[in-house]
Amino acid sequence: MGDCSFALQHRPRPNGGRPAFRHILATFGHIRCCTAPIASNCDCPANPTKRSSTRRRRSRRVHGAACSSRKRERRTGFRMIQRFGTRDMKIKNFLLGTAAALVSSSAYAADAIVIAEPEPVEYVRVCDMYGAGFFYIPGTETCLKFSGEIFFQVGTEGYRNEGDSPDYLTYASNPGSGGWLPTTRARLQVDARSSTEWGTLRAMMRVQADGGDNTDAGYVMDNAIVQLGGLRVGYTETVFNDSIGAGVASYGSHSWGSMSYGYRKVQGISYSYGSDQAFAATIALENDDLEGDGYMPDVVLAASYNQSWGAVWGKVGYDESMDGFGATLGLHYNIPGFEGSSFRLIGYYADSDNVFGVGSPSGNSEYSVLASYYHQFTEKFGASVGFQYFNDFYLTGTDISTGIDGYSAELNLVYTPVENLEIRSEIYYDKVDDLDGTPSGFLRLTRFF
Repeated sequence: MGDCSFALQHRPRPNGGRPAFRHILATFGHIRCCTAPIASNCDCPANPTKRSSTRRRRSRRVHGAACSSRKRERRTGFRMIQRFGTRDMKIKNFLLGTAAALVSSSAYAADAIVIAEPEPVEYVRVCDMYGAGFFYIPGTETCLKFSGEIFFQVGTEGYRNEGDSPDYLTYASNPGSGGWLPTTRARLQVDARSSTEWGTLRAMMRVQADGGDNTDAGYVMDNAIVQLGGLRVGYTETVFNDSIGAGVASYGSHSWGSMSYGYRKVQGISYSYGSDQAFAATIALENDDLEGDGYMPDVVLAASYNQSWGAVWGKVGYDESMDGFGATLGLHYNIPGFEGSSFRLIGYYADSDNVFGVGSPSGNSEYSVLASYYHQFTEKFGASVGFQYFNDFYLTGTDISTGIDGYSAELNLVYTPVENLEIRSEIYYDKVDDLDGTPSGFLRLTRFF
């Protein structure tokens, strides 16, 4: 057929819609109608003949129009293809991006690390059930208290030879030394308590170290007990010195040393009934650290009665090794009108040199009487004086009396410049018949916590 050219001729539609186009095929001066359906509307002659010049000119015009129309058609088609192609690409990219996001989200959801919610913080709570300083151990109903002290003291004593009376400060442990005696103590106490249907469950331990020279000091167990209600077991002071519910019905004079009252620590079991606000009674079985029947402990009984005015008490102890006993009666009286001031009067008896005697620097006596008075002058300053008489000292380890008597006197000054800081000075004087008197004492600075 030869080369064909397509021309797009505009023919408006009667209904005003989009324009219609018809294809005209031009070839070498002959015009033939397209047989394709798109050219079915062409107006073509049935028998084309040779073209005249007029026809040739018309053919050229038609051919030129067809070429221009073909270029426009190609550009229009390209733009339409580009437009629809761009739109298709955008849709495709959108769909692909959405699918990728969904897949990625699913993967992250599958691999995500689950972080647990933090547990609520339980702050330390104050426990005021057992006095100041206790707090609840977090997560429990147990109350805990840390306390202790550190002190430094400089002491001196006048014990020079066997002709001097044994002094109270050193109990004549260093005859002939004299001079200054520096001492440092560090003490820590831990006290844990909780309430049970059987009473207070308590555990207490106390460790301390005493250094007297320029070397390190080792810590020792000073106290360790377990207590449930009135039952107490462990290592602590003998019930002859102190017990549960005793209140002020314990120890000796008002001073730190308390003069001579038979201070000891023992392994033991005790049971107490009552309180430190009224009547209390205690029975104890204590380890016998001397020779004797190893299956038999020492036995101690104590009773006390505490009121706002003071207290009275009585105690008796049986020493299995010596087959002897000791006893004490005491009175503590609070001076009316002078808050913090009090008077103490205590009597002691022992039938031999047994562990329940007074335990003075010169030994145990058959009888002893102790009197002490403390006066609180101001909120920060107080002082006490004490005197103790010893009648008929025993020979060591026997029930044989020597007929020798003696006495001790003390002066105690206490100043508290600020809370938990104490400056204390104690001066003693000990005198035994036929021996020279011996002074001793110390000056101490203590920080409590």
